[in-house]
This record gives sequence, C-alpha cells and structure tokens, in this order.
Amino acid sequence: MSVDALGERWLVVLAKRPVAGQVKTRLARTLGDAAAAELQAAFLADTLRHAARVRDARRLLAVAPRGSAGWFAELDPGAEVVEQVEGDLGARLAAAFAEAFARGAARVVAVGSDAPQQDAEVLERAFAALAPGRVVLRPSDDGGYTLVGLAAPAPRLFERVPWSTPEVLQATERRARALGLEVARLEPGFDVDEERDLARLAGEIDAGRADCPATRAALRSRPRP
Repeated sequence: MSVDALGERWLVVLAKRPVAGQVKTRLARTLGDAAAAELQAAFLADTLRHAARVRDARRLLAVAPRGSAGWFAELDPGAEVVEQVEGDLGARLAAAFAEAFARGAARVVAVGSDAPQQDAEVLERAFAALAPGRVVLRPSDDGGYTLVGLAAPAPRLFERVPWSTPEVLQATERRARALGLEVARLEPGFDVDEERDLARLAGEIDAGRADCPATRAALRSRPRP
C-alpha cells in the first residue's frame, strides 16, 4: 500500500452551512438571501464531489457555524469534521492545517466552497506541486487565492494578511518568502462572490469547461444573471 493510501494526503474544505442570511452576502444583495443560500448549498455539493474524487486523500471539513458538525457529517459521511475556530480567515486556516497535520498528514491542500468549478484534476496538481519548504497557491481574479497547500505546518504564513482585499495573494507570497518558503503558483482561477462571477461560472458550465451538476441545477431554477 502506498504512503498516500495510508492517509499522507489530506484535503481540507472550509465550509459554512448554507443558512439564508448568513452566506454569500454579496450575491444576496442582488439575488436575495434564499437564492444565495440555495447557490451556496450547490457550490458546497460540487466542491465536496470534486474533493471525494481526489485519489488516496482523506478529507477534513472545517465547518461553521458552531453546532453544525453533525449536519456536515451527514452531508459527507466519508469526511472527518471539526468546527472552525473563532477569528479571521488566517486563524481558521492555520487551525485547519494544524488539525490535519496533527492527524498524520504529510501534505495538505485547503480550499473553500467559493470555486465549485475547481475540480479534482486541479486539486491533484496542487498535491503534485507540494514539496518540503514550499507553499502552493492558486491565484484568483480578485487578488486572493482559491487554494493553498503546505507540506509542513506554517501558521505564521496566515498572519498579518489583509483578508478580503485585493492584496491577499501578494501579502501571502511576501509572508511565505519571509518565512523561507518557496512559492509555487497554479494556473489562475476565480471565486464566485458576485453576480458577474456567477454569470462567468454559468458560461463555463454551458461550455462544458466546468463540471458542476449541483450548481447547474440551481442555475436552471432561476433567471440567469
């Protein structure tokens, strides 16, 4: 049995339960709370579908809000579930990576559910690019990133980053280099946060470039943006 099959590779998914009024707030401004929550549920379903297709990788769901672990355990019985810690995204990422490494991981890739088109092939490339002393990032069009991978704990990587700004990627890369980490970038992707992003995703799905059956179904149930 390979080392990977023994659980060396861990895929962490940071996820929020799709409760109307608590998720996809920028989409909700134009689509409404209920529609935004429906789309969040679809994004989450597609993200978990892709995650389950990554070979020889264990899954850890870091979830919010508190008290939702049981709901997520039923949603993805093949995954391990922990609740997210309090704090900003940096604190939550650092804690999720620490949890995965504490459970025996040697390589960890973390994603959210805002890029449901990010499929197993992309995740496999992220694992393949990982090596000791390296951080793997997939840039997003908004100046952030859609995934981050590490081969060893590096909690300070996520400190002093201006989250939710266009400076996230650059600040993270500066932090990485200051910590002596090599930076490896994958091809750019995008998050779906606003209506224009949703229109882009719909186009990717229609063109056959995105395998997102749950999102496709959710989009069919409402007018296109």
